[in-house]
Amino acid sequence: MTPISTRPRFRALAAVAALTLLASSACSSTPLSEERGAASGAATVKASKGDLEVFVPAEGYLEATDAKPVAVPQVPTGALQVKELAEEGSIVEKGDVVVVFDDTQLSIDLDNHKASFRSAERRIDSTQVQSAIEKGNITVMRQVAVLERDNVESFRVEDEEIFSKLEILDAIVRKEEAGETILFADASLLLRGEYYDIEERILGVEKGQVEGEIGRVETSLGRLVLKAPIGGLILYKKNWRGASVAVGDTLWPGNVLMSIVDPASAALTAFVLEKDAGGVEKGAPAVVYIDARPEHEFRGKVTKVAEVSRPIEQNSPVKYSEIQIEIEDAPPGLLKPGMKGRARVQAGRVEDAVVIPRSALHGDPESPFVLIDGAGPDEGALRRDVKLGVGDLVRISVTEGLEGGETLVVGGSGEEPEAAEKAGRAKPAQGRTTGGRRGSGPRRMGA
Repeated sequence: MTPISTRPRFRALAAVAALTLLASSACSSTPLSEERGAASGAATVKASKGDLEVFVPAEGYLEATDAKPVAVPQVPTGALQVKELAEEGSIVEKGDVVVVFDDTQLSIDLDNHKASFRSAERRIDSTQVQSAIEKGNITVMRQVAVLERDNVESFRVEDEEIFSKLEILDAIVRKEEAGETILFADASLLLRGEYYDIEERILGVEKGQVEGEIGRVETSLGRLVLKAPIGGLILYKKNWRGASVAVGDTLWPGNVLMSIVDPASAALTAFVLEKDAGGVEKGAPAVVYIDARPEHEFRGKVTKVAEVSRPIEQNSPVKYSEIQIEIEDAPPGLLKPGMKGRARVQAGRVEDAVVIPRSALHGDPESPFVLIDGAGPDEGALRRDVKLGVGDLVRISVTEGLEGGETLVVGGSGEEPEAAEKAGRAKPAQGRTTGGRRGSGPRRMGA
C-alpha cells in the first residue's frame, strides 16, 4: 500500500464536496423550487416526492489492478547496492533487465573467503606434517629405549663377584630409564595423536565455515540481475517521504523497488471522509473524473471498501475510508497509473421519498421541525415535527411528518416565541422568516 505521505492531500475536500453535491441536486429527478410565500412573504420551497440518490465525494489516484512487484532478492549476504536501474515510466517486455545490483563488494568478499579457504587447507596440511614428524621422533625414541632395555636384560650385570657395585647399579638405572622412556613414548604418541586430531578437526570446521561463506556469496552473485516478470509500464515505489529508489541506494532483501503494471487495467484508489463512508458498499455506482482527462466522464463501481478508517496526513485527526473504484468505460491507453482523480460515489438511495432542502429544517438534530407556510391561523406558518432519513449536504429525506407537496419556509433560525411554542405553531413570518438569516438550519442531520 502507498505510504501515508504519498496519499493525495484533501485540504479542499469540503469545497469539492459542496460543489459536487450542489451539482447533483441540480441534476436530480426531484427538483426543489424556491418561491416567495403567498401568505407570509417569506422564502418558501415545496416538499417534493421522488427518488433520492445520495452521493459522497472521494479523491485519490489511479492504480493498476494488474501489477507485479519487483523486490530486492532474498540473498544470504544482506543488503545490496543498486548499480543500474530502468527508467520510471518506460515500457518493458517480459524478461527485460530492470535492476542490476553492484557486485564489487561481493567479489572482494568472495576473494577473501577463497583465500581463507586456502589458508585453512594449508594449515591442515601443516598440522598433518607436524604430527607425522613428532610421531616419527617419538617412535624412534621408543625404539632406542626398547633396545637399551633389551641390551641390559641380555647382558645381566648382577654377579657381584664379576661386576662392581657401580656397574650393577648403572645397569639397573639404565633398565629403569629405558622402561620409563618406553612408557613416556607410548603416552606421548597417544596424547599427541589426540592433540593433532582435535586441531585438525578445528581447522576442518573453519574450512567448512569458509566454504559456506563462499557458497552464500556465489548465491548472491547469481541474483544481482532482476528481470521483468511481465511486460508493462515501470512505476517506482515511493517511501513515506515521497522518494523512490535511485542508483547507489543500499537496500535490504524484500524491499519492493518498483511494480510492472498493465496500463490497460486502471482503478481509482480514493478516500472518503469517515463520516460519509457509512453507506458506501461494494458494487455502488460512481462517476469518476480524472484531472489529466477533464473532457471525459467515466463510469465505475466500487470493488473494495476498507474495513478500518485511518488518517492519511501526519498529525491530522481526520480519518478517511479507502475505497477502490473500477473504471468500466475507459478507452485503451487513455488512463495511466498515478493520475489524480475524484469521484462521486453513491452512498444511498431512497425510492418514492419526501425530499426537502436542509435550509427548510429548523431546531436541533435531536428534535428537527419544519414550518409549513399558510397552514396556521391567519395563514401563518405551522410548526411540524419531522423524522429524517438519508441525505446529503443539500437535501434530505423525511420519513415522518410530511407527505409531499407542502410549502415550507426556508432559512431563519427556527426559534419561535414561547406562546407560539406552547400552541404548537409559529407566528406568521415577517419578511423572509422569523428572525434569522437564510440557511442557518442544521448543516447535517439524520443522515
